Amino acid sequence: MNYQILAIVLLAIAVAALLYLIVRMTRLQKAVSELNGRHQDALKSETRTLFHQLEAYNYVRDRLDLHEGLPYTWDWSASPDFLKIITEHCLEEKPAVIVECSSGLTSLVLARCCKMNGDGRVVSLENGEEYAEKTQQHIARYGLQQHAEVLHAPLKDVTISGSVYQWYALDDLQDESIDMLVIDGPPGFIQKHSRYPAIPLLFDKLADGCVIFMDDAQRADEREIVEMWQGEHHMLNHKYIKTQRGCSMLKLHKG
Repeated sequence: MNYQILAIVLLAIAVAALLYLIVRMTRLQKAVSELNGRHQDALKSETRTLFHQLEAYNYVRDRLDLHEGLPYTWDWSASPDFLKIITEHCLEEKPAVIVECSSGLTSLVLARCCKMNGDGRVVSLENGEEYAEKTQQHIARYGLQQHAEVLHAPLKDVTISGSVYQWYALDDLQDESIDMLVIDGPPGFIQKHSRYPAIPLLFDKLADGCVIFMDDAQRADEREIVEMWQGEHHMLNHKYIKTQRGCSMLKLHKG
């Protein structure tokens, strides 16, 4: 009898272990299925994003007839959808003076827009001398020197409302009214609110109706910067445009 009880107990244990394994396997299969589903969703989302960026890149290249190559790099260049936004604005509004914080592909695109408009020029502030030279070379390759100037503007300490920031030296920037301002620098890793000084330091030069575009606007730092600007200048109307990295578009009404 004891052997029978023991056999029953062992059988019960074996059945319980088997049921436990079945439950664990079922949960594991469910987890794997959910993980595969998330991976598929992520892959679909990434594919759509890449397609959208390629579409925007081709639009800018073809619209501006820049078929001799564009100096695009994934990590450092503005995203193609941001380039498309500033291209459309520049061609539609035809700003006479454009100032850009940073330089690169955006400088080339804006210079080409100015040439197509028959007027206007872009002045780019670049803290890296090597980057400034490379941008000038790309501009010269397309014969756009008349419509673009890249100023080597090293970063220097500036004090705004008691806080110290590193920002572009403005010694070589002419005293003229700015119709369009594009902000894509300095890099965010340099300091907190790295791009904040643009409006305080350039505000007096901004024309009534000036439109400001800031890239990377989905980042927390850039969102806070927009709030700081609007808190100091209530005449700045803000619109957030959903792009790969986020675009903040602000229009200034001084009147």
